[in-house]
Amino acid sequence: MDKNAIRIIFAMVVSLTLLFILYSQIDIDDILYTIGLLDPFYLLIAFMLYVGNYFFRSLRFYLLLEKKISLRDLFTVVCVHNMTNNIFPARTGELSYIYLLKKIHYKKIEEGIASLLIARFLDFVSIMVLFLMATYTIGNLTPATMHLVWIITFFMLSLIMLFVMFVHFGKKVPQLFRAIAFRLKLDHINLISLLLDKTDGTIERLQLLKNYEKVFLLKLIMVSLTIWLLMYSFNFLLVRAMNIDLNFMLVVFATSFAIFTTVLPIQGIGGFGTLESGWAIGFITVGLSKDVAISSGLIYHTIILIYFLLLGIWGTMLIKKRFRNEQNHLL
Repeated sequence: MDKNAIRIIFAMVVSLTLLFILYSQIDIDDILYTIGLLDPFYLLIAFMLYVGNYFFRSLRFYLLLEKKISLRDLFTVVCVHNMTNNIFPARTGELSYIYLLKKIHYKKIEEGIASLLIARFLDFVSIMVLFLMATYTIGNLTPATMHLVWIITFFMLSLIMLFVMFVHFGKKVPQLFRAIAFRLKLDHINLISLLLDKTDGTIERLQLLKNYEKVFLLKLIMVSLTIWLLMYSFNFLLVRAMNIDLNFMLVVFATSFAIFTTVLPIQGIGGFGTLESGWAIGFITVGLSKDVAISSGLIYHTIILIYFLLLGIWGTMLIKKRFRNEQNHLL
C-alpha cells in the first residue's frame, strides 16, 4: 500500500472517530433546530464576503507574482486551490496552486512554492495579530483557557520565527541538504538532484523578500489583514445566521481555534472532525453550551463546504475552458 493511500485511510479514521465522538455528545434535534434558525439574508451576505476573501487572496498572489498573471486568472486558481486545500488531508491540496501555475500559466515550480510560503507566513502573522487582539479585548478568560492561548501563541510564533530564520539563513539550507545527499551517496539520483535544484530556486525567490520596499511589504500586510478580517466577518455572519448572540471579538477568538486546526499535520478528510472539534472548543471557552457549540460547528462546516465547492467547481470549469481554447488555438 502506497503512502498516499495510507494518508487517506488515516485521515478517514480521524474524521470518523472525531465525528462519532461529537455526534455522541449531542441530539440530532439540536442540529435540526439550529438549521431551522438559519437566516437566508445572513447566508447571502456571508457568501459575498467569502467571494471578497477570494478576491483579496488573488490580489496578494497577483502582487507576489509581480503582476505577471492577471487578477482574473488568479481568481480561478484560488477557487480551485482553496477547494482542494479544504478537501485533501494534511494540506496536500496546497500543491494544486503550484501545479496550476506551472500547467496553465507556465510558472516555475520555485515561483509557486515561494509565493505560497510567503502567503502562508502573512496568514500566520495576520491570524496571530487578530487572535491576540481578541484575547486582549475579551479579558477575564479562565486560567485553563489562557493556558491554551499561550500554547497556541507559542506554536504559531514558532512557525513565524522559523520562516524568518529560513529566509535569513536560507542560503545555507541547500548547502546542508547537498552535503547530506553527498554523504549518503544520494546526489547522483535524478529525483534527489531535481529536489535539490528546486530547493535552490525556491530559496532564491524567498531571498527577494529582503529586497522588497517597505511600501510593498506594507501593502502585502494590509491585503493579508483584509483577507482575515473578511474571513472573520464571514464567520461572524454565519454565527449570527444561526441566531447565536456573540460580539465580533468573541467570534474572532472562538473561531480562531477552528482555523488553528487547519495547520495541524493530522487532519480529517475535508477537515471533517478536526475543524468541528476546534470550533467546539473555541465556543465552549466563550460560554456556549456543548450542544450549541458542536451543532453550530457541524452546520458551519457544511455551509462553508457548499461555498468552496461552488466556487471551486466554477473555477475548474473556467480553467478547463481556457485549456481547451489554448489547445484549439495551437491546432
